[in-house]
Amino acid sequence: MLDLNVSAVKLNPGVTITVPNEARNAQAPVVKANRLADGVYYLTGGTHHSVAIEQLDHVVVVEAPLNEARSLAVIAKVNEIIPNKPIKYLVNTHAHLDHSGGLRTFVDAGATIVTPLQNRAFYEQAWAAPRTLNPDRLARSNKLAGFETFSDNYVLSDGRRSIEIHAIAGNGHNDAFALVYLPAEKILVEADAYTPTAANVPPPATPNPYSVNLYQNIQKLGLDVKQIAALHGPRVVTIADLRAAIGQASAAR
Repeated sequence: MLDLNVSAVKLNPGVTITVPNEARNAQAPVVKANRLADGVYYLTGGTHHSVAIEQLDHVVVVEAPLNEARSLAVIAKVNEIIPNKPIKYLVNTHAHLDHSGGLRTFVDAGATIVTPLQNRAFYEQAWAAPRTLNPDRLARSNKLAGFETFSDNYVLSDGRRSIEIHAIAGNGHNDAFALVYLPAEKILVEADAYTPTAANVPPPATPNPYSVNLYQNIQKLGLDVKQIAALHGPRVVTIADLRAAIGQASAAR
């Protein structure tokens, strides 16, 4: 929220602006593809990650974080590692800006947005606003967004591989919050509920309540998780790492 009181306006005054080092030294986004299973790729590089899942005649991407530049880099990497298959679905875990800032780019590329039901009205209202100062690709193409929404769970399947999307119930991080689970590969994809640390970092003295809640949801849903591809963090981890992060006492409940 930003409130400004404008006391005076001058037309084109001379100004001296020092460009921050972060902006001066900014590099184009880099996306690295790490294969987690046949047709499943962990797309890393930077602070936010995505996951690409190959289906019979299309690709499903989980998460479009940050901005258009990041999404364009993710799309380019997907086209490189899974050529000749369109990105049909973009699964969005929640509406926080750093996890939804690149959604419009995927809409322009032809993807349908899969997101919790509560997010749809917000996105439709926000995206209807004009973008004239610095129009992005969707503003220039004027394409209409397509949505597939859910309240509790949703399944994307090509008849060969199923992708389960489940609401994360009772998590204080966000009211419309989802995880993605690949039952055949036993891979969990999640954002912000649990962020793994480096391998040599000890678990926190006080468990993160979001992570405790995530583990409780995994147990309640009966998910057999072997790998966790968190959309933040330095590495892919196991369910044992999550148990260690929240403490064995918490995990036992």
